[in-house]
Order: sequence, then C-alpha cells, then structure tokens
Amino acid sequence: MCEDGSHTHISATSPRYTRPKTSLPRPTPLRIAVVGKGGAGKTTIAGALARTLVSRGLRVLTIDADPDANLASVLPLDHAERPKPLAQQSELLRAATDGTGLPEGLFLLNPDTSQLLPQGTVTWGGGHPLVALGWSKDGGEGCYCAEHALLRQLLLKASKAIADVTLIDSEAGLEHLSRGTIAGIDIALVVIEPGRRSLETADAIRRLAANLAIGHVHAVVSGCRSNDEQVKVLEWLRDWPPLAVFPFDEAIRHGDLIGEPPALLGEFRRAAELLADALLDLHLRAAS
Repeated sequence: MCEDGSHTHISATSPRYTRPKTSLPRPTPLRIAVVGKGGAGKTTIAGALARTLVSRGLRVLTIDADPDANLASVLPLDHAERPKPLAQQSELLRAATDGTGLPEGLFLLNPDTSQLLPQGTVTWGGGHPLVALGWSKDGGEGCYCAEHALLRQLLLKASKAIADVTLIDSEAGLEHLSRGTIAGIDIALVVIEPGRRSLETADAIRRLAANLAIGHVHAVVSGCRSNDEQVKVLEWLRDWPPLAVFPFDEAIRHGDLIGEPPALLGEFRRAAELLADALLDLHLRAAS
C-alpha cells in the first residue's frame, strides 16, 4: 500500500495471509480494543489507526466486533467483496461451536475457532486480514453468551497467530467489557466525542476496564469542531489526558457519504500518526 496524500493505491492481486516484506520487530503481539459510546467515532478512528500502523510496516489483523459491522467501509479492501459476517455463516459457526449441536441454552466455553480466520476473512491494504462478526438478534431472541465465548476464543487464537497487532472495533457501549470478552487485550482506547453522555460512558468503561486488569486504558478525543470544544473536553478529562485529539474532518464525512475509505489528510492524519506512535511506544516499554 502507498499513499500519495490524497489516494491509497492497493494491489488487486494481493494474496491472503502474506506478511509484508517490511515488518517492525515485535516482542509480543499487541492487542488493542477501540471502545466507546455509539456514534462517538470508534470505527473511523479504528480504521485510521489500522492504516497508520500498516504504514509503520506492521501486520494488522482487524476484527469488526460491532453488531452493526461497518469497519470495512473505512479500510481500503483488496477486492470489491465486503466481509460476510461470521454471524451469517451458519455452517462455519456450527462447526466451531459443536457440529453435533447442544441443547438449547447451552454453549461451548472453548469453541474451535481454527477455521474462522481462514474462511471468514477478506483482506485490505495489501493482504491484511479483516474479519467481521456481525452478531445481531431480533427482539426476544436471547443473550449473546455463545457469541461472546466465540469472540474470546477468536481473539486468543488470532493474537497468537497472524498479526503484529490485533485491532478490535468493539460494539458500542459496555457489553464486551461487562462480559469480560476483551479482558485479554493490552490497551483499551476509549473514544470520546464532545458531549456529557459520551464522557459518562467513557467513565463507566474506564472503571470496567480497571476491574478487568487491562493495563492501559487511554482516552482518545474525536470530532472537535473548534479549539473551544477541545479545551472544554480536556477540562472534563482533567487527570486522564488523551493520547490524541481528532478534529472534525469534512473529508471523513465525505468519504462516508460516498461509501469510500476516507483520505487521511492534515490534522486528522497527524492525530492518527501521534496515536500510533504513542501505542507502539507503550507496548515497547511494557515489553522491555
């Protein structure tokens, strides 16, 4: 992948699961979850961060764990196909969760996820894997216990197998944290937009993450339209300074409007680079 400042060029014939020729040495895989209130900008920031980490020469596995799966819309896919959510691949899921079937209401705590990545993945940015979960249920259809057990195993296997960085675009709110689904991650990035409701959700996420002994829980501010807004949000955060502040960007909005990955330009791009550098520095210092 190369960027000329306005467009991203992707090889249409990139093979799946091939490691880029340049790769930074990593002591252990880095696992990051992007969390926050719905509409705060989680997916946009997850996509920008993933693309920036790839530009650093890293192998990045992206997992779209939001029921409203749209991480593919902010990544430059290698082919026109969008990932088919695992939730829609009944045969694959049946094989993973017990091909013989379990009585209703029971589920495997340690499902076999060995085939979910090879069969349930598309690639982006020249061979980097993207898997979409896409869990969704109609009203009254019950809890997500089996799905969360599957995600836990998927994260465990994926982070040990094919990536320098596993980046999870989590579902909105507190579900993944309250169930301990992403307890094994190294860093939680809590995306906060200017607004009290977003801040309240972020505070709750910060407490839950601490309960799960997630070592690093960091704020990331998204969508500030003015310096006054930025100053106000920083006042709210007080002793929790953000790793990066992403401005509101019309190019991002336009990309969403036309259904294409947004160009990473100007202050938005600089915020993504600052965030990527801070995360890699945290990981290297934790491993030393």
